[in-house]
Amino acid sequence: MKRNPMDFMPAYFTVAFVWFTTHFGGGFASGRQLVEFFVQYGWYALFTPVIAIAINALVFYYAWDFSVAHQKFQYRSWTDAFYKPYERVFSNLYDVVFNLVLVVATAVAFATGGATLADVLGTPYLLNTLVIAIIMFILTIYGANIVRAAASWIAVIVITGLLFIYGSNLVVTLPNLMTVLNEAPAPRGFWYALWQSIKYAGLQAALLGGYVAVTDVLKNKQDVKRAAICGFILNAGIMVLASAVVLSYYPTIISEAVPVVFIIRNGFGGVALELLVSLLIFLGVISTGVNLIYGGSKRIVSVWAKPEEGEKSIKNKRIIASGIYVFITWSIALMGLIPLVAIGYSYVAYLALPIVVIPVLYKGITKRGGEKGKSNELDAMTAADGPKA
Repeated sequence: MKRNPMDFMPAYFTVAFVWFTTHFGGGFASGRQLVEFFVQYGWYALFTPVIAIAINALVFYYAWDFSVAHQKFQYRSWTDAFYKPYERVFSNLYDVVFNLVLVVATAVAFATGGATLADVLGTPYLLNTLVIAIIMFILTIYGANIVRAAASWIAVIVITGLLFIYGSNLVVTLPNLMTVLNEAPAPRGFWYALWQSIKYAGLQAALLGGYVAVTDVLKNKQDVKRAAICGFILNAGIMVLASAVVLSYYPTIISEAVPVVFIIRNGFGGVALELLVSLLIFLGVISTGVNLIYGGSKRIVSVWAKPEEGEKSIKNKRIIASGIYVFITWSIALMGLIPLVAIGYSYVAYLALPIVVIPVLYKGITKRGGEKGKSNELDAMTAADGPKA
């Protein structure tokens, strides 16, 4: 079993943390994602996030289980094996979905980080995004062990910070929340709110390629199950807490570009918590970009490189691929945050539901997983860069 980058932490925690830190990206960190998919539809925001994350937990459990059983840790090799005998169609479709979500989610990360740092620190937006791009690039090129280690440390810091920020503000805003709930705002009803949570699950499931890239650390089905359960508790718990606080300012907060800053300025925290939330958003956007860009660069390397080239050549090509992804997503970030979240994520969600969510749940539930197999040499070489135990 490969050793976990954080010796005091079980391997399945590191995978759960990669899920959490990828999920906690630009849209989630700013609170904008919560508004778009949950809070603007009223009090259902207190439980519809749980539905979305429960769907994701099932999808990831079945996908990770297949990945470990068949030793497929690069998402194209995973899709080719999983979608047999229709891999020519579905593998190419997922290529489109993953690269679309990679570009949009990483661009949102740049936009959120740049806008938040500019708002709180007063530093130029362009400079902020350039610093974020450099850090993302450096972390990405060092491989799966660094990605898992970074995600694990960031997760510990982010979870602690989020619990403090949203926990303290929930105490302050509880009267506001009770007023909102008593007025029972639900502008479009339960079924529309439920559909938005399903769309959110589709959006997050589109990130599967990034998660498959780091599951080589899991040993068996029990590890996979623990990773899925831990990831569900982390993601669903934080989302419900955050949604409750954001909902306290309904409907004023709907138009805010960075709702979490609005909450601190109108609730508890002051300058100290503004600086803390800036740090958390900075860490969140870094972790999302690194996790996704690493998964995407592995895909490029699998097509571009040949097994006989050797590890050094493959690493050099991954560096180039990472640089290309960083540049493209940084450029797209100039579109701004709200349009990227509201429009870009919706298209990704619509595509991911029939291409990822439905097939994975169907094959997982019906146990139509196909024959076990071994990864090819290049897949093994790009799975991880650290020592194996």
